[in-house]
Amino acid sequence: RLDMAHTRAVLALVLALPAIHAFVGPALPLQQVSNRVGQCGLVQRAPLPLRFRRPEVSMMAKPKKGKKDEGGGKAEKQAPGAMPAGDKAPKMKKENTDVTGADPKEIIVNLKDKMSKTVENTREALGAIRTGRPSPKMFDKVMVDSYGVATPLPQIATVNVRSASTVEITPFDPSTMKDVERGIMNADMNLTPNSDGTVIRINIPSLTTETRAQYAKQASAVGEDGKVALRNIRRTGVEAVKKLEKGQTPIGEDESKSLQDEVQKLTDKCTAELVELVKVKEKELSTV
Repeated sequence: RLDMAHTRAVLALVLALPAIHAFVGPALPLQQVSNRVGQCGLVQRAPLPLRFRRPEVSMMAKPKKGKKDEGGGKAEKQAPGAMPAGDKAPKMKKENTDVTGADPKEIIVNLKDKMSKTVENTREALGAIRTGRPSPKMFDKVMVDSYGVATPLPQIATVNVRSASTVEITPFDPSTMKDVERGIMNADMNLTPNSDGTVIRINIPSLTTETRAQYAKQASAVGEDGKVALRNIRRTGVEAVKKLEKGQTPIGEDESKSLQDEVQKLTDKCTAELVELVKVKEKELSTV
C-alpha cells in the first residue's frame, strides 16, 4: 500500500510540474544565480513573461520647455526706452494734514510747515519719474536689501551722471555691489547695470514717444495728489482758526477773517509752486 501511495504522489507531482513552471517561471541556471544574489542573499528568479509584467512609470516630473511669466504666457523682453510693465506713478509721502494751534501764530507756523513738506514730497515724487536725460533722483525710490535691511539706494551709494546717457553708481561698501545691482534689477526700471567690481555703470536709453506721454500723465497725477493734500491742510487750518473764535481767549470776527485770508494766500502760493513743478517735469519729458 505504501508503494502504491508513493507512486500516486510522484505521478501527481509530475503532472503538476508544467503548471508550476508556467506560474513561477524557470529558475535561473546555477552559474547565473551566483552572479545575481541580492543584498539579502535571496536567489532571484527570471522575470515573468511580458504578458504578466506591468509597464514601469517614471515618477520624475518632466521639465517644462520655455520660460513663462506668472500669467502662463511667454515672458516678453521689453525694448529699450519702453515703460516697464506695471509701472505706476510714484507715491508721495503721507503727511498728517491736521493743523492745530492754541493761538493764531502757532496755527500759521503749523500750516506753513505742513504745506512746505507737501511741496517737497511732490518734488521728490516728480524727481523719481524718468526723463530722457539721466538724473540721480531716478534712483531715490530704488530699495536695496543690504545687511538684511531694505535701504534706499542713495543711502548706501553715490549716484553720478557721467554723460547724457550714462550714470555711475559707487557703493560705499564694495561688498554690497551685488546687492545694489539686484536692487536696480528688481526696481522694474528697464535698466541693466554693468559692474567692473568697483563702479556700476548704467546706460539710460532714450524714451519712446509713447513712453514720454505716459510719464507726463504720471507727473500730472502726482501734481494732483499734491493739490489735494494742500486743500486738506487749508481745510483743517480754517477749522483751527474758527475754533479760536470760541476759545478761552476768543478772537474777533475781523481777526478770524484776516487769518482765513492768510491761510488761503498760503494755499494759493504753494499750489502755484506745484503747478510750476509739474510744468518743468513735463518740459523735461518733451525734450528729446
